[in-house]
Order: sequence, then C-alpha cells, then structure tokens
Amino acid sequence: MSAAYLTERRPAGRTAGLGYLAALGMVAGATLAALGVEQVVDAPNLSLIFVLPVVVAAVSFGWGPALTAALSGVAAYNFFLIEPRYTLRVGEPANVWALALLLVIAALLSAVAAESRRRALQAWEAAEQANALQDLARALVGADDRRSIARAAAEALARVFQAPSAVYLELGDELERVATARGEPQPADDEAARWALASRLPTRGGAYPVDAAAYDFWPVLTPRRRRAVIGVSFAGRDDGRPSAPDRLIEIVGGHMAVALDREAYALEALRAQVESESARVRSDLLAAVSHDLKTPLATVLLTLQSLLKFGDTHDVEVRRELLKGAEAEAGRLNSMVTNLLDVNRLEAGALAVRAEPVAPAELVTRAARRAAPALAGRRLKLQTAKDAPLMLVDPALFESALANVLENAGKYAPAGSTVEVRSGVDGERGWIEVTDEGAGFPSQIEPLFQKFTRGVEGDGRPPGTGLGLAIARGFVEAQGGRVEAANRPEGKGASVRLMAPLAKA
Repeated sequence: MSAAYLTERRPAGRTAGLGYLAALGMVAGATLAALGVEQVVDAPNLSLIFVLPVVVAAVSFGWGPALTAALSGVAAYNFFLIEPRYTLRVGEPANVWALALLLVIAALLSAVAAESRRRALQAWEAAEQANALQDLARALVGADDRRSIARAAAEALARVFQAPSAVYLELGDELERVATARGEPQPADDEAARWALASRLPTRGGAYPVDAAAYDFWPVLTPRRRRAVIGVSFAGRDDGRPSAPDRLIEIVGGHMAVALDREAYALEALRAQVESESARVRSDLLAAVSHDLKTPLATVLLTLQSLLKFGDTHDVEVRRELLKGAEAEAGRLNSMVTNLLDVNRLEAGALAVRAEPVAPAELVTRAARRAAPALAGRRLKLQTAKDAPLMLVDPALFESALANVLENAGKYAPAGSTVEVRSGVDGERGWIEVTDEGAGFPSQIEPLFQKFTRGVEGDGRPPGTGLGLAIARGFVEAQGGRVEAANRPEGKGASVRLMAPLAKA
C-alpha cells in the first residue's frame, strides 16, 4: 500500500465526508466507463468494473465509503446496464443472481481491503511512535536544562499521539507551563494539571475534578524530587481517545524523569565545583593576605612603636629613615589592597570604560611613576616616541594595567638589570611592551594570568598577591585590547605586550 494514504491524518468528520464523496464519484466514473465499453465491445462481465471503486475506497477511506461504493455500484449497474434500463426492476432472474453476486464480492473485497488499511495504519502509527520515542531519547541526551527537556517531551507526546500536548514543571513553589506542542491549554487545563501534581493521580479531560479541562494529565515524580506534569488532549484525534495510552505515557515520563534527574546531578556537581573553587580562592586569598600583607603592616607598626617609645633618643636622620621605610611599606600595602579591589571590580563586571585618545608616552610616564617603588634598583629604559599614534583607551585603567606589568618586572628582574619599555603600531592596534632581564616565564605562561598565581613557587618568591597579570589582562580586554606574554628570544628575561585600538585621525 502506498504511504501517501497514511502520511496525512485529517479530523474524523472531514475524512469521512471526503471518503463518501470520493466513493460516489468513483462509482459515477465506473458507470461512464462501463457505458463506454459497452458501445465499443460486447463484454459480458461489465459488472467487474464496479468492483474497482469498492477496492480503492476501502484502501483509501475504510469500511463505510467502501460499502457505499458497493451499494451504489450495484444500483448503478442495475439502473444503466440491466434490462429494462433506467429502472430498478430486474427483468431476468439470472440478473438478480448477478447483482447479488456483485454485492457479495464487493462487500468481501471491501472488508479485506479495509482490514488491510486498518493494519497498515496501525503499523504506521507504531513506527511513528517508535521514531518519536527514539528522537526523544536522542534529544534528551543533548538537553542541558529543564526547559529543553520539557520541550523535547512535549514534541514527542504530540508525535506519539498525533494530538496537542503540554509539559509543566515545578519551578520553585509554582507549577509552570514550560512547553506545548500543537495547541495551547486553557486555564481549566492548568488547574487540572495542578490537581494532578498535588494528588499524584492522573486526570481525564472533561471529567472530575475539572470538567472543563480538555487535556488528560499524568504526574511525573523523580528520585531527586523533581516534579512535573505531562498532558495530552485527545479531543482532536481522528480516531478518538486511545484505549490504553498509559504505556506510552509511562515511557515518555520515564525518559523525562531520567533526564530531569541527570540535570539535577549535573547542577549538584557544578555547585560542588563552584564551592570547591570558591574555597580554593578563599584559601589563596587568605594565604596571600597573611603572607604578603603581614610584612608591611608589621613594618609600619614597629616604626610607629619605635617613634613613640624611643622618639626622643632618635636623631632627625634616623627618624627620617624610619618614616621613609614606613611610607614605602604603606605604599606596598596600598598597592596590594588596590589590586584586590580591582579584581573585585573585574569579577563584579563593574568596570566603567571611558576611552579617549592618549599618547603612549604619557601612559608610560604615568605608569612608571606609579611603579617606581617596585622598580627601585633597576634601570628603566623608555623608548616611546612623542609623536606616536594615539591609542584609544581609558587612561586610568590602561595606566593601572601597565603599572602592574612594570611592578611584576621589578619583582622578578635582578637588581641592577634593565627594564625596557617600548611602543609601536601593529595594523590598527597600538602596543606598549615591557621587557626585563629576569629568569623569564615558566613553560606554561597562560596559568600566570589566573588570580593568585606566582611565577616562582615556595618561600623564595617575591612579595605580592599574584594578581598583577590577571588585572592587566582584565583591564586591557575590557577596553577592546589584548595582552600577550612570552620569553625573550635571547633566552634571558620576559616580555609582556599590551595592545589596544588606535584612535582614528
């Protein structure tokens, strides 16, 4: 049988009406064909022509249109082709037997063809249901949230039952309609869905407890206490409500429950990972604060205590040296606190970028002045042209990023070495590069841009919180730029390049 008869399923009334009209039309065509054949050939078995409409009607439309074709065919054969013609009287007894035989043969053929059609429809429906369930399982594998799971289940239900469907999920304390297919439930249906979830019992459309509901509902409960409701409206099906839909509902509900629990497990795993990462960050922050903030605080405290207790015994030069040391340590402390606040701004997305054209030389001068304490004892070599193209950056943010890179160079470059700052242009971007003569980066450079990561492990590492490169990258990328880091080709020292868009002329 051709699949064309089975691929489109119309509402019952429309299908039946078209079937009966088509049956009568085919009988009329058979009558004209029989009359035409009779004029050309003396054929004794013209009644067989009227069997063809019966078979076609049975295969295409079912038992009712086929029986209509059989009865109307017998009547047409009697009226137009049996003497006396154009009456329903039969002149010869043999013709009575011929009409009766034609009716019996047509009835048997229609019954066989209709049964074949019914079984073909059942096979098609079973195949479509299997494909829908297979597609559901495939879709649920890739679904990563509850709403995607609900949409996949609603589509599968609509395909399995060829009817409107809906899926509700309990989100918080409310039952929310999340997905629908082929129709929209009414408020009465929403009420029936809530009743089904509260009672944990299925409900039937048009029956107690909500007579106005058109959907049947089934609650879905999972081991992880995820709760949902799935509904199907059988009112629009061409063959009415199925006798036992619960088996297929259980299959779809089972797939959905497994997917919801899997999503719950994934959320728990992600939450545990976030908590673990938060604990690690807190631990790193505590270690950074306890290790690196303790020294400047202790220095400032001891200086103040010394001045208070022994100030009368110190001469002017000693007091000046003590105050200079306290000022330097307070500056270190201020720099560390500023970095911690800057990281907090980055994580909170609270950076307000106000870009404007700025000369690279001006940015370098400001950043070098800010990083001067960390660069003490190193030679600073500036190679920036005053007439270099302007860079479109936020001066405060870019200066802070560059200052952090200079401070890093000062920490890791040995005393007496040279820290060089150059600027240039690469396409539509300007760049400022800081190079030093230290030990260079380890083999894995990218991890150094993460928070609280140091270039040297153990007790021999320079003071600091491990935030300099992370802040530099965050600030520069917020301005549409990029930060690149590499070891120098000579094999001694490291270079960090900060790039940003050029200002248009």
